[in-house]
Amino acid sequence: MSLNKIAYTALVAFFSVVLTLLATGLLMGRSTEPATTADTLRPIGAEELATHNHRDSCWKAIDGKVYDVTSYLPEHPGDEALTLDWCGKDASAAWHNKRPGQAHSANAALLLQSYLIGQFASATAAAPPRQVLTTPQGTTGTSSRPSAKVLLGLAPGTYLDGIYRGHFSDRGEMQVSLQFSLREHRMHDIELRYLAYAGVDYLKLTEEHPAYPVLLQYRQSIAHLEGQPLANLFDLYEPGKVVDDIDAFSGATLRASKVISAVRDALNRGVYQWQ
Repeated sequence: MSLNKIAYTALVAFFSVVLTLLATGLLMGRSTEPATTADTLRPIGAEELATHNHRDSCWKAIDGKVYDVTSYLPEHPGDEALTLDWCGKDASAAWHNKRPGQAHSANAALLLQSYLIGQFASATAAAPPRQVLTTPQGTTGTSSRPSAKVLLGLAPGTYLDGIYRGHFSDRGEMQVSLQFSLREHRMHDIELRYLAYAGVDYLKLTEEHPAYPVLLQYRQSIAHLEGQPLANLFDLYEPGKVVDDIDAFSGATLRASKVISAVRDALNRGVYQWQ
């Protein structure tokens, strides 16, 4: 290879490296800026946050931090009206439910950090009072069962109000599907959307059918939960206090467990529809 060709190749390689570095710097412009640390965050209260509730100044509180996303609004791919509706508010619920039960992506979370401007002062507010377990008769008292926090896997007070849907299935066959509304940590409007086993659709059974008592037990179980706090879901582990002693009562415990599993599945999925 001649010296001219070697020099030309080296020159091309040099400019390629320079252009690559420039392009990388442009694409990662935000990330090269000094990151805001927890030590430098200033407290921002709810009143100040509420003043930044429009397109020209949009601040949002998410998980105890405040973000100024004004400059990002034109780039946001979603419905602008829906996005603007959360300006000046605690938008944690919207952030963790981009779609029902689905949070924003890890890339979106990384991008969000570049807009961090402060600590949401209300994040240090006292936690809501712990719910008190009640007996099926509605009177307060002690219980030998584990706490609702242990049984649910989360504190009942952390679930958002909305409509939930959950299912129980075994060996690939869906058996129980239900829907309920959660309002102020209490269950309302509970309904069976699907109830079947081994090809039998129990929701279509008539009173003359020998398996009709099974349908009655399911209905009595969910009727017991109407208006009750989530902690009372575990009353169903004592079906003798919840359902009538009707035929096929021996299977009531198993049926109660299926209802509990369907409710837990709904809570794990997150809000299906906002009320």
